[in-house]
Amino acid sequence: MLFKYKDNTLEPLPYYDYKDLNGKEKDLENLLASNLNCIYAEAGQLMPIFQERNRQEEPDLCALDKDGNLVIFELKRGIAQENTTIQLMRYAQVYGQKKYTQLNHIFKKYAKTSEELKYAHAETFGLGNAILNEAQFNKNQKLVIVGSSSDIQLMEAVDYWKSKHLDIDFLPYRFYKIGGDIYFDFFAKPYDFHINPRDKKGILFDTNRSHNKNSVWDMFSNSKISAYGSASRYINSFNKGDYVLYYHKGFGVIGAGIIKTSSPKENPGQNELYHTVNLLTPAINTEKDIRYISASELCSLLDKNFYFASTIKSPYLSPEEAELVIKELKGKYQV
Repeated sequence: MLFKYKDNTLEPLPYYDYKDLNGKEKDLENLLASNLNCIYAEAGQLMPIFQERNRQEEPDLCALDKDGNLVIFELKRGIAQENTTIQLMRYAQVYGQKKYTQLNHIFKKYAKTSEELKYAHAETFGLGNAILNEAQFNKNQKLVIVGSSSDIQLMEAVDYWKSKHLDIDFLPYRFYKIGGDIYFDFFAKPYDFHINPRDKKGILFDTNRSHNKNSVWDMFSNSKISAYGSASRYINSFNKGDYVLYYHKGFGVIGAGIIKTSSPKENPGQNELYHTVNLLTPAINTEKDIRYISASELCSLLDKNFYFASTIKSPYLSPEEAELVIKELKGKYQV
């Protein structure tokens, strides 16, 4: 619940479900699917592999966790019908029996890729060479209903099935209208812990190698961190004094610096936004000079999981974690 704080008193703010905002369930589905890496933190990171198709009796959203278990979502924009939990269990019965080859097929169609699911999964979670074998996928299933925090009947239904030892959960959401803007509130269990974005932090940031293999050399030679096109908005995540860890696809963390600028700069000709940085590691200009901490080494070093399939590799790092990574990387460059 969100409260307005004034004169040492709390005033509860009215909240809305998606139906109140005239949103469609498909819009809510897309919102969750494209932002799971922001909503779920630490060990709860999930990889979307499927969304419901029009006029099909299918789950709204399916995702995999790091261990290859299937998480099946049912999303409700307003007060749900009484049979919602039964509907979700029907989906679990069907999709819980799918073998790797079937999951691989639906993932390729969803992601519009020819990449094998097991390799995409390993890259997303930074597993390195510890790629899951096909038999490890979909060994267990978890059911999740995302619904309005006003839907008491649905919460009680979920609690009933949990008491019968079904692996099912209810995640409530709320929308708020504040000063003409709309805010989304979502509680991802178990603890919903995120580092405060305004605090000093470390950010694993992608170097754009998939789209332009030379972008990273421009960043190093000009002491900056950049993002391009639709991804440029992620540059706004940095504050002056934050650590940036350059993540180069196919390698890992290859460089580090501290943000110098208070607000991003623009290079319109390149459709680029960037911050200038003080580099803490060498300004290398060729791949043969790269030293790196791989994704799997990073997870082991910090004893935590990351979602690597995005420009910002969530979650953020604490300053202490960032400094530990930088010390390890400097050792590899012998700085």
